[in-house]
Amino acid sequence: MSVKRNTIYNLLGSIAPSLVSLVTVPAYLHLIGYPRYGVLAIVWLFLGYFGLFDPGITRAAAFHIARLHEPKQAKEREGVFWTALVVNLAFGMIGAVVLYFAARPVFMSTFKMPESMRGEVIASLPWLAASIPLSTVTGVLGGALQAREWFGVSNSLNVANAAISQLIPLAVAFWMGPQLNWLIPATIIARSLGAVPSFVVIARALPLGKGGRFDRLRLKSLFSYGGWITLTNVLNPVLSTMDRILIGSLLSAEAVAFYTVPFNLVSRASAVPGALTTTLFPKFSRGNQEDSARLASDGLAALASVMTPMVVLGIAAFPIFMRYWVGLSFAQHAAPVGIVLLVGIWINGLSYIPYSHLQASGRPDLVAKFHAIELLPFLGFLWLGVHYFGLLGAAYAWTFRVGIDGILLFAAAGRVPHWRRLFPGGLLVLAAALLAPSAILSGRMGLELLVLAPTIIWSWKLSPNVRAALRIRAGKIHLRAAV
Repeated sequence: MSVKRNTIYNLLGSIAPSLVSLVTVPAYLHLIGYPRYGVLAIVWLFLGYFGLFDPGITRAAAFHIARLHEPKQAKEREGVFWTALVVNLAFGMIGAVVLYFAARPVFMSTFKMPESMRGEVIASLPWLAASIPLSTVTGVLGGALQAREWFGVSNSLNVANAAISQLIPLAVAFWMGPQLNWLIPATIIARSLGAVPSFVVIARALPLGKGGRFDRLRLKSLFSYGGWITLTNVLNPVLSTMDRILIGSLLSAEAVAFYTVPFNLVSRASAVPGALTTTLFPKFSRGNQEDSARLASDGLAALASVMTPMVVLGIAAFPIFMRYWVGLSFAQHAAPVGIVLLVGIWINGLSYIPYSHLQASGRPDLVAKFHAIELLPFLGFLWLGVHYFGLLGAAYAWTFRVGIDGILLFAAAGRVPHWRRLFPGGLLVLAAALLAPSAILSGRMGLELLVLAPTIIWSWKLSPNVRAALRIRAGKIHLRAAV
């Protein structure tokens, strides 16, 4: 199946929810206010920690289903699916019980928030608990569709679910008020609606009905692969969300909003590497070492040639965009944070390739071990950053951590050749961050354009595949214009 076509499907599936957010975030801030939006962000971050109740089974199932790609292996594929689904449902139910009893003391004492909002969160605990098994089950559904390379259908469902999950709570906030004990249930109900069509599609994609069923003998292979993914699932929420947790604990709920909005916005750039590596993972899983390494190297060059000018341009435009999107007072707090985070997004995005390659090569243990090594130094650096430098300190700590993570991943995936060619791109991204403008007509904007020019030249020369794709696209446009 076409890597380019499937990557486009995955990219569109990631971009579309971002476009919805561009409309809904200002509306949310207006309807519920900065502090309540910050509290809502803390709630979703807290839920992220319960990803540990997917014991790596989603990724393990995708790995095994991708390898069982022959038509004669349909019964085995179905067996993997049902086994993974039952296991994840069981762990999700356990997670729901744990969350229900653990969340009350956490929200009563850990985070700084108005008492009225604290009560709204506590009242929503049954709904938050129900979201855990929902998440573990839908994870298996999505992983199975990706393993079968049904990316077009999968992303169509994801876009619809993302839009519903944004718009239904917004409508509730408009009609019923901004209370979280209305917004949280509305979000959970909206997300649950997406599980039904996903299951219907899975029945065709695997397909179901071929005699496969829950198989205890498959548990060992799923858990042996998924055990290291579990460790990654335990550590990932800490590494990726502790910045906002500490901001909420040491600063304020309003400060969480100032940090979360730019973080969520710049994180959308990860849609590009996410789209590519989601496409490549099934191919990595069933290819030999030499073919997988070549595919990873080509993918890395293509990814860098796209992401580098995108990030440099994003840094140039970010402060100005924030000013007109959410207002000057909000942008003054949020824009500097976004610029620092964009540097980290560039590093982290390129690291998707070795991350996915290692997991698909049967070495998820290395990814998990790296995260374990990074944990304590990151927490210490993060605490110092937030304590002494506030929001910018948190952004610097996150960017530094993903930089170290990228170095470790590329060093481990040494079979991915030519990754050292990325250093000039890194220097260009750093230069762009240092020169970030605050106004369209300014000397810094002129300097930023001077950085963008060599960035485009370097990116054009880096990847023959991207050059070929652009030339083909330009030729088609020329033919259409001539007709």
